[in-house]
Amino acid sequence: MTRAINVLSTFLLSFIVLLSALQAEEDLDPVQVEFFETKIRPVLVQHCYSCHSLDSDAVKGGYLLDSRKAIRQGGDSGAGVVPGKPEESLLLSAMEYESFEMPPKGKLSEEIIKDFETWIKNGAVDPRQGGQVITRNSIDYVKAAEFWSFKKPVVHAIPKVKQTNWVRNDIDRYVLAPLESNHMQPSAAADKRTLIRRAYYDLIGLPPTPDQIQAFLTDDSPKAFSKVVEMLLASQHYGERWGRYWLDVARYGEDQAHTFKARKYPRGYLYRDWVVESFNNDMPYNTFVKYQVAGDLIADQNQHERLAALGLFALGPVYYAENVEKAKAAADEWDDRIDTVSRGVLGLTVSCARCHDHKYDPISTGDYYGLAGLFASTNYQERPVVSPEVVQSRAAKDQQVKDKELEINRALVEVGRELRPSLTSEIPKYLVAGFKFLEFQKTENAVKKNYESVLKDSGLSETLLKRWVAILQVKKPTQRGTQPQLADWYAWVDTLPQDKSQSADEALLQKASEFGLALQQQVESKLADREKLFRLFGANVAFVKQEDVATVRPGLIPLGNLFDDGKTVPLDGALASDAFAAVAEPTDLGVLKTAFGWGERVHIGPDIDFDFVHLGADGNAYGKITNDAWLDKNGISTQGEGYRSGGKRDEQGIGMHANALVTFDLDEIRKAGLFPQDQAFRFKVDRAGLNDDSLNANASVHFAVIVSKPHQDKKVMDAILGGYVNGQKMQITYSDFTYYFTGVIPPEIKANGEFFDLDIEISSEAKYVTLVTAGAGEPDNNTISSDHAVWSGIRLEINPLPKEAVAEVEVSEEDLMNESLRQDATLLSRMLYEEGLLALPPNEVEARLEGQAKQQIMMLRNIHEQLKKEADSIQILQAHALTEGNAQDLPIYLAGDPGKKGAIAKRANLAIFTEGEKIPYEPQGSGRLEFANSITSEENPLTARVMVNRIWAGHFGKGLVGTLSNFGTLGDRPTHPPLLDYLAVEFMKNNWSMKHIHRLIMNSAVYQQSSEFNAQKFEADPDNKLLWRMNRRRLEVEPWRDGLLAVSGELQPEMGGPSAELDNASNKRRTLYGFISRHRLNELLRLFDFPDPNITAAARPVTTVPLQQLFVLNSDFMMNRARALSLRVRSEMTGTVEEKIQQVFELLYGREPEDADITLGKEFLEAVGTESSIENAWDQYSLALLSANEFMFVD
Repeated sequence: MTRAINVLSTFLLSFIVLLSALQAEEDLDPVQVEFFETKIRPVLVQHCYSCHSLDSDAVKGGYLLDSRKAIRQGGDSGAGVVPGKPEESLLLSAMEYESFEMPPKGKLSEEIIKDFETWIKNGAVDPRQGGQVITRNSIDYVKAAEFWSFKKPVVHAIPKVKQTNWVRNDIDRYVLAPLESNHMQPSAAADKRTLIRRAYYDLIGLPPTPDQIQAFLTDDSPKAFSKVVEMLLASQHYGERWGRYWLDVARYGEDQAHTFKARKYPRGYLYRDWVVESFNNDMPYNTFVKYQVAGDLIADQNQHERLAALGLFALGPVYYAENVEKAKAAADEWDDRIDTVSRGVLGLTVSCARCHDHKYDPISTGDYYGLAGLFASTNYQERPVVSPEVVQSRAAKDQQVKDKELEINRALVEVGRELRPSLTSEIPKYLVAGFKFLEFQKTENAVKKNYESVLKDSGLSETLLKRWVAILQVKKPTQRGTQPQLADWYAWVDTLPQDKSQSADEALLQKASEFGLALQQQVESKLADREKLFRLFGANVAFVKQEDVATVRPGLIPLGNLFDDGKTVPLDGALASDAFAAVAEPTDLGVLKTAFGWGERVHIGPDIDFDFVHLGADGNAYGKITNDAWLDKNGISTQGEGYRSGGKRDEQGIGMHANALVTFDLDEIRKAGLFPQDQAFRFKVDRAGLNDDSLNANASVHFAVIVSKPHQDKKVMDAILGGYVNGQKMQITYSDFTYYFTGVIPPEIKANGEFFDLDIEISSEAKYVTLVTAGAGEPDNNTISSDHAVWSGIRLEINPLPKEAVAEVEVSEEDLMNESLRQDATLLSRMLYEEGLLALPPNEVEARLEGQAKQQIMMLRNIHEQLKKEADSIQILQAHALTEGNAQDLPIYLAGDPGKKGAIAKRANLAIFTEGEKIPYEPQGSGRLEFANSITSEENPLTARVMVNRIWAGHFGKGLVGTLSNFGTLGDRPTHPPLLDYLAVEFMKNNWSMKHIHRLIMNSAVYQQSSEFNAQKFEADPDNKLLWRMNRRRLEVEPWRDGLLAVSGELQPEMGGPSAELDNASNKRRTLYGFISRHRLNELLRLFDFPDPNITAAARPVTTVPLQQLFVLNSDFMMNRARALSLRVRSEMTGTVEEKIQQVFELLYGREPEDADITLGKEFLEAVGTESSIENAWDQYSLALLSANEFMFVD
């Protein structure tokens, strides 16, 4: 015990001395030092020093934690501890498992993490002296430029060789020289049968036919093989074979890895077909790349032909952003684009610099975010792949169709109005039908069924019957009082029992008919005075209160006037009534939807989601959206002074207490007004703000207007045409299929007597206008307190506005006061106005027409149908493409975290390509064109090398550089550097022609070698790096499947067009045209090493697993191919069994069978044929031959 006390005393004394010394040296706070020693240092020692101290075997992330200087400096990802700023300290975010996960074995307790946050917040006091830090030198670009791949390709001296008789071109000299220096000889030439099969599969991915083989065998000319090469390069199938190699690089896919609100690419095949065509046309490779990066920025008359090329980026993965940071999802998409172009075209792993400078290559985070800015400044857009003239032609034809539809609607409205008086004879029928329906309802409340029963074979309109029923079933005396012509009817129905149906009682049916006949006679007696009565009291007198009658200047559409009219009412009728405090409902004319207190995200139109979180929208709501009033009967007032409009109409407009939303359907308004479908408008508001009754209240509102149209495709975010907040035009972006305002939100509107006006041009393509009032998130205790938002003078105006017509109509004051005349006018209005009891909707009018009117409509219909056919014949395919967005330079995301922003990285090319100096692109535009020009320049040391290496790998199974997409420090070194440079220079010198490189390679002796094994040479060079023989290669899944279909006689050679599922048994097109899913890759493709379409692929792996052989021997696909081959043998091949075996060997393997092959085949056929049938025997034999390795491999 005494010893323990002495030890403790010694420790405390030493600690006090240490504190005194430190305080004297740096004036450290003793309390904070004690906090470090008791709370921080023990955690570092226990959990961190094993990987982050000088005693570590390897310092992880270049980050030391065993000294004050080191822990603050940080590692590869940036500053570790920033005193006083926990939010900028990567050490803390790593402990919280945000930027990284430290320690990796398990997250520390919340208590410990809180201690570190407190320590950093209090200045990160750390008494540890000395120690070392990891020194990070800036990138030495001069030294980096000496690396082989960053030097421009040059023509090396052609080496001298001894076996000159073996040499066919310069490629052979570059290969033979290293062989001879290693005392090795090349292999003998392949026989002609092997060579032609190799060439066919290499260039077009299909086997040669026996006739093609025979023609080559009989051609003894020195140029025989060269002629085969030229024929194959000219084949349209060449692009199908070699385009597939590029599609691996482009990570071509037609959907997303996730399915929730995933953008799909239904016309992704346009990119695939463009790639195929480009290879077939031998498009210069530098142009091929340039078009894919920036084809939309190269202006010429044929720009539309290359827009599909932008699918390289436009078809890329889109990352799921629901419930995660949208900025992270956007950054992941930029990373995908950077990775695709940098590895695919440049052979550099630029994405490794996303979180920190590249550890091995001269690529900084500034380089990375300079490229990310290109894609942040670019938007996805679907664009037509036909000429502007064709687009205009289709638009003109579509307009003719719409104009003819409008003409038909106008004609139907006119003849419909003329038809109404003739329908008075049907009044008795409607009263009988109405009686039957109401009787049915007494015993069975089945509205739909009962209407169907009553209307069956009646010839009556369901629309009109429902209107009749609505007034025939009225019970309230006040409502019945408005229908004096039905007073006897009401008295009669009240005498009938309510607990049973008398719908079949003939006497009662006759009585109902008599009421109808009396009403018919009453109506017909007034028809002669219709024009005079409507001139006196208005055609809508039965539907509009006298005080709500409105006179509106032609061309103006006060939007609040629509709130009391159904969707079948013509616009002129709707505007003629202006019901005070009418409430907006989705059933009203021109009203698509209303919403209240929706939270943050809401549908503003069909499949159009908008997030109003930035406007402070929440779940609070109060009241409705009302015409000329802000609530109930309180009129709008926007004079900026004391409120004086309670209970009366003072201004025209709309009131909508936050949070509220209403979307107007412009097409419905156009149709109701008989306007052209492309009628443009102006949207105007005289004053918008807080109603005068809220003056000086603690109220605040954001007002928003959004103009939109339906998505052209549900996966394409092109619905928003414009957005405004508090009178200011806003930028709108989207994430996860939801739009939202971006940029600085204007200050909210306060209740201070200030208002704003609006004048917005509504283009002909606009379909919806949405008004939003949001509570702006304050005051905290009630975010919508006194938020009486109003839009005074809100209206649409026809653009251009027609001149106001002046008409003088004399009206007798005496007649106006004549109640009897008013009753007569009301009766006719009730029957003949647009919502009247005899007013058939236009779509029901046509069936009632006869004579000349019917012929007129039929003629218009025929013309319309012809115009529609002509329009449909002009196809406007839309490619998934790109367009310029808002040009922006991005900040560097520290440790790759969008929430931790560093210095701004100007958009620019990699500094290694500009002698270490960052040369920013022009601030206008994305910079994609400048980038495309730089990477396709002959000055770029990588682009040509990378592509010729890919072509070489396509012929030999491996590249001169084994890592096809990594020419950096960690990549393989070229086996034949001078040969690689020679090919790159030849490539550029010959207009970047890929076919030229094919010719060089295939006409070389190196390519034409046998693949025969040699034990001695294998021992000296087991990987065949010196190319002493041709590599034997297994076919990829596409040429293997295509070859199976070709030899079985089933291959459908049609090129291009939409993709089809490979699982479909009837799909016998080339595999290239199969649907490529990122979400669920086809099982055949997955099984046979198809690359992951979510990321750019360099070379495909070659695996051998049992499931592959099970598929070959047991799948329906192989069984069907075997049966088709068997049928072909039995129906097309003649001769003996031995002769048929010989023919099928030549068809499948391109060779003659050996005697043992014939003997074995004949014995098999005889044995199986004896047990079952010769047909079954050939089926099984065909399956065995198709399943053999010899069919799947190329020598």
